[in-house]
Amino acid sequence: MLYQKGVCSVIIPAFNCEDTLRETVQSALAQTYSSLEILIVDDASKDNTAGVMQELADEDNRIRVFFLSQNGGVANARNFLFQHVEGEFVAFLDGDDVWKSDKLEKQIQLLESEKCDLAYSSYSFIDGEGNDIGHDKIVPMHCSFKALLKENYVLPSTVVMRSTWLQDRAMDGTYSHEDFVFWLGLLQDGAIARGCVESLVFYRLSDSNRSGDKVKAAKNRWIVYRRYLHLPIPVACWYFLQYTLNGLRKYRGIQKS
Repeated sequence: MLYQKGVCSVIIPAFNCEDTLRETVQSALAQTYSSLEILIVDDASKDNTAGVMQELADEDNRIRVFFLSQNGGVANARNFLFQHVEGEFVAFLDGDDVWKSDKLEKQIQLLESEKCDLAYSSYSFIDGEGNDIGHDKIVPMHCSFKALLKENYVLPSTVVMRSTWLQDRAMDGTYSHEDFVFWLGLLQDGAIARGCVESLVFYRLSDSNRSGDKVKAAKNRWIVYRRYLHLPIPVACWYFLQYTLNGLRKYRGIQKS
């Protein structure tokens, strides 16, 4: 597939996010890197997400919207959008997160200067009303397969990557940590990832993503170690311990709303 050189395709899976989607999309439209298209898919929302999407598309011709008739989950929604990407770069953005205005510009510069395939960044925590609720999550500049096994510090809404890596590739929705499995697969196949230590994203914490069900999250991480990666039990246990300790550090200091 021939991608449009210099264009960044922003993909947004949207599900029941009518209250936050407009702010999310506006943060993409306000980027200092202006050569972009925005692709939004409604994953059969039960609220007015679809209506908000259509309003946004009517207001700006850089926005293309799609509507799924049945809810298939975030992995399925992203895979659908992968097939419609036309830009040289693809940026991930969830329907309740917010970008700082120079995010794409700085990360695409990083992709070019470092000759890497994927760029991620540090991020800040906000609550449902957009209030700051804690310290920034500062990510390392370099990312390896083994380092990511200890801690998945690659938040989807911080990622910009070269679209060529999407060819013949999809997220696996059978894993609850589908983004984690996706990054691991890229690194296993030779992708080079680099981080921007500056916080470029506001990550919105809600009751559903505040790791409220930590037991379920831990179980899903163990499944990735054993079922996807087939790590021996002692090795899986060692990485699981690192994952637990890093998780405690990540959320320490975040204010409860």
